[in-house]
Amino acid sequence: MEENLQVLLKQADQLRDGIQQMHNQSKQMGYNSVGIRECAETLQKCIKKVGNNKIAALAARDKRKVYAEMEEAIEQLLEFID
Repeated sequence: MEENLQVLLKQADQLRDGIQQMHNQSKQMGYNSVGIRECAETLQKCIKKVGNNKIAALAARDKRKVYAEMEEAIEQLLEFID
């Protein structure tokens, strides 16, 4: 009986550890999805500024800023994916 209780305690600890790990992964996935959405919105905004359907022409200096913002958003996206 003592041995069975020890086995049950060990299994309970393993179950608790597994649940904690799943909880942590779930929180991380929620954080990643918010970050991915923000990056996608940034890219969408930037493409509207420099893409075919842009409202007005941008100066070269402004285009560099927009491209830099897009590059930063892409780097963040890649971090979320990894």
